[in-house]
Amino acid sequence: MKDDTVFMATAGEQERILRLREELIPATGHLCQLISEIGANGSTPGPEDPELIKDLGKLQSAADRFKNGISEWFSDETFDTKDPFEEILRHSRHEARNCLNHLFGIIQLIQMSSGSDDLTDKSSQVIAALETCLSTVAGASTDSSQPSMPAPAPSVEEIPAGSSGTLLIADDDPENGAILERLLKPHGFAVEFAVNGIEAIEMIEAGDYDAVLLDIQMPEMDGFEVLSKLRESGHLRFTPVIVVTGLQEEQDAVRCIEIGAEDFLSRPIRPALLMARLNASLEKKRLRERVFEQHFTPELARELARNPDPMKMQARQAEVSVLFCDIRGFSTVSERLGPTQTIDWLSGVMGEFSTIVIEHGGVLVDYTGDELMALWGAPNEQPNHAELACRAATSIMNSLDSLNEIWEPLVGARTKVGIGINTGEALVGNVGTHRKFKYGPLGTVVNLASRVQGATKFLKSPLLITGFTAEKLPKEIRTRRLCQVRVQNINAPVDLFELELPNAPEDWADLAIYYEKALAQFEERNFRRASSILGDVLLALPNDGPSLQLMRRVVDAMLDEGGEFSPIWNLPGK
Repeated sequence: MKDDTVFMATAGEQERILRLREELIPATGHLCQLISEIGANGSTPGPEDPELIKDLGKLQSAADRFKNGISEWFSDETFDTKDPFEEILRHSRHEARNCLNHLFGIIQLIQMSSGSDDLTDKSSQVIAALETCLSTVAGASTDSSQPSMPAPAPSVEEIPAGSSGTLLIADDDPENGAILERLLKPHGFAVEFAVNGIEAIEMIEAGDYDAVLLDIQMPEMDGFEVLSKLRESGHLRFTPVIVVTGLQEEQDAVRCIEIGAEDFLSRPIRPALLMARLNASLEKKRLRERVFEQHFTPELARELARNPDPMKMQARQAEVSVLFCDIRGFSTVSERLGPTQTIDWLSGVMGEFSTIVIEHGGVLVDYTGDELMALWGAPNEQPNHAELACRAATSIMNSLDSLNEIWEPLVGARTKVGIGINTGEALVGNVGTHRKFKYGPLGTVVNLASRVQGATKFLKSPLLITGFTAEKLPKEIRTRRLCQVRVQNINAPVDLFELELPNAPEDWADLAIYYEKALAQFEERNFRRASSILGDVLLALPNDGPSLQLMRRVVDAMLDEGGEFSPIWNLPGK
């Protein structure tokens, strides 16, 4: 059944409205007189101040709108509607405060930009008159709480500095948006606008905003509904929403906070308070980003902290490249240095390695004592993940000279590392717990990468990759196949390759070809031919670890001629 109930204002309610209007009329008259006089007595800006002239015109227009609106908002005839008296009164109070916000905003902008003491003084008088009007409007509230009065507009220097970023202002009043934009832009913020709740939802879901300034009373969908939708979608966990509204009742603020708003500000807006609340919200957001920055590049950390994609965080199969980097001789050095100096050294070295991983688009998975683990290929797809991992590895090797200049006098020895890389399918996702986030891979690809790192000790080469990684590399990254091995706890044999190191001799590529020929002869049991070729390689590179190890295997095979032979080297340890 259609409800045709009409709520007629009682005599007491009508008297209340008329009394409020009678109180506002003289206060508004005084306000309009001050505004009309503000350009007098030499305070009128010159032609070199077009923005100030424009603002003064806006101020006069806003004052006229407020004066004309009083009869509309607070007339007893306004309440002969189907809505309850208190609801209509609440709406009228919101409209009056919204218009006062325009006046406050414009005069504060004038005061902050004015170089005239006379204009500054007159602006202060206007603000005092506005406070009187605001106090009178607030007297219409049935809420027992008293409204907070806006302080005089602070100077630019007194407003806390903001952080650069992009904000969405959701407000159907273009004047409110324009005032906020002028307050925020000098503090490094870019601003975009939504004129109703539906548009706000669409822009938040499609965009990338540091924070949202949200009005409550909007067409299509009000601010309460917007907050509810954002909470359902999960955006409120990562995108702070500050409600900026002409409503002031305590129940409105409580409802917004309960739904998930970060903060609640009633108009008129005080710039210093707005910036303080906004900075506090953004600092909380930055703390969330720092959790991700422990693992990901700053760009990806920012993306995940703002717009988390569940498909990226949930465990899933992906082709990845995994790197293990171990500091050699750590136990000996730490015993000599003691805990304090060891931590300083380890922090300095691992800090440099971590920076290199991040700069090459990698994910820092874990630190285990003197070992670093990193990942490429997830959570974002990286078609060249193997190349990125290998370039990071060679950069780590290249950084050792500068690190040793710093740390060798303290350590008493040169810092050396062993690096192993493997590529393959892994289960990647949050492998931590609900208490500690840890993004990383699980599977044989990880175990094999760790074993390859261990194999650097047996092959006397600091940087090894598997054949699975080598086949993914572009031709300009030069490698040499060293051997086929079987590592502990993994039955399938794997080819190991060495990357060309930063300090390799100019003829390294030619020597790599000769080494691979020797390896092929060895695998075909042509031991003497393999020995002859290796002899030439060792004449050029007498300390080449892989050549020395292959020569040892060749000699052992020749001494055991006729015995059981396998070209696969079963590594004796991890």
